[in-house]
Parts: sequence; structure tokens; C-alpha cells
Amino acid sequence: MDTKNTPLYVVTGATGTMGRVIVKRLAEQGKPLLLACRNMKSGEQLAAELCKETGNDDITAMLLDLSSFADVKEFVEQIRKMKRPVAALVNNAAILTRKREKTVDGYERTIQVNFLSTVLLSLLMKPYMVENGRIVMTTSPTRNFTSLPYEFPAVNNFVPFTTFAQSKLALTLFSIYMSTTLRHSRINVNCADPGLINTGLLSLGSWMYKVSDRLSNTLIHNPEDGAIATLRALESSDTGFIFKGLDRQVKVSTQLKNREVFAKLCTDTMRILKKYL
Repeated sequence: MDTKNTPLYVVTGATGTMGRVIVKRLAEQGKPLLLACRNMKSGEQLAAELCKETGNDDITAMLLDLSSFADVKEFVEQIRKMKRPVAALVNNAAILTRKREKTVDGYERTIQVNFLSTVLLSLLMKPYMVENGRIVMTTSPTRNFTSLPYEFPAVNNFVPFTTFAQSKLALTLFSIYMSTTLRHSRINVNCADPGLINTGLLSLGSWMYKVSDRLSNTLIHNPEDGAIATLRALESSDTGFIFKGLDRQVKVSTQLKNREVFAKLCTDTMRILKKYL
């Protein structure tokens, strides 16, 4: 069967705990999948496993390193060369580092991977997406326990949990901008909040317990339950929403507490990414 015109579902962080569940569910639905992975060996191995387990033979892996703007551009260039449309982009990849690290582009690594490069990837993907295409930003309940500092996306005081939370808050807020500007292109932009998932992101030591009293145990989900929000976002014809589990969704605009901060976030982000677009 000729599949070259069948729209792809691109999933970042596909080999992670959440990513594996998402891509397996999509593979079982027969969706053509492109697994965007930082580790190609793991990506190719997962693609082979999914093909065997689901009978879906339209699954491939491609290298993507979100800690480099140049690598993001190269990834999208490879998609252009494939000459296949994109049905959906699931921005699932995220990191939470123990120590402050700078990328080759000069930004704190958590902020670049979780926010700046994810936004860049989404914007660059636009020309290759089908009408009524879907972009899903994976957010986190940690966004509710922080605010964006004036200097963001620069990081003056690195604290693992806070920096991660700020990256997810920024991504959530920027999805408002994207859902508005891409509406005329008939591309839906939504967020998926899987809750607090018990993955490797949580194994950072005793600092996590310091916020345990602020994060209810009801937020702890297994990856299978957490993936429901993403799958709902992919199936929905809405735009500008945060999907939470089985039947909950709220407008992203409810997260907008300070319009001045929001305007600065959008202006500064587009200024940083302009040279790569």
C-alpha cells in the first residue's frame, strides 16, 4: 500500500514513559507514526516493537534533539524532504534536570527543551500540516505553583522544580497565542494535562518531598491514565483548551492571570525564535 500521502502523527519524547503509552495507543489505531527521539537506537527499537505488536508497519524513528535550535530546524527539513503531510504533532518531550545546564544556544536546558524548542518545532511544522491538523502541548499541574519572572526565558535562580514548572507555565500560556494565530490556518492547538505522572522526572531526590504537601496524591497517575488527556486532545475539534483526563477540559485563557506578563512572554519568545523561522 502506498502510504506517502497518508498524514503522519509526530510524537516527541516517544521513548519516554508517557511517550511509549501514547505511541502504542496511536499505533493500535493504525496511525502512521514518526517517533521523534534523542536516542536513535531506542527509537528504532521501539518502532520495530510497535510494528510487531500492533501490525502497523508505518512507524519510523527520526533523530530530534530539542536542546539545539539547529537540530530542530534539521528535523523539520527532513520532514519536508519526506513529502508527507503531518496530521498531528504531539509535543510530549520534557526534561527536569538536577543542575543548571546551558545549551549550545545559550539558554537553560530545561527552558529550551520544554519551551523554546517545542514552540519552534510547532511553528516550523505549520506549513506541512493538513487542514484541521492538531498540535498538542503537554503541560503539567506544576504550572499552578509558580509564576514567570520578569527575565524569563532567562533563568537567574535555578531550582529544578521551579524551572520545570515555569517552562510548563510558559508553554501553556504560549498555546493561547498559537491557538489564536493558527486558527486561520485551521490548525487546532490544545494542551494536555496528564496530571503528575510517576516517571523518571520525579526521581530527583529529597527536594520533591518539599512540595508534596502542595501536590495532592490524587494527581499521581499511571502513564496509561495520563495518556487519556493527550488522546482526547488529538480527537477534539476544539482549540485553545487544556484537556484533563476522561471528561474534563478548560479554556487555556483561564490560566491567564497577568496580561502584561503574557504579552511580554509572546514578544520575547518570538524575538528569540525569529531568526530560526
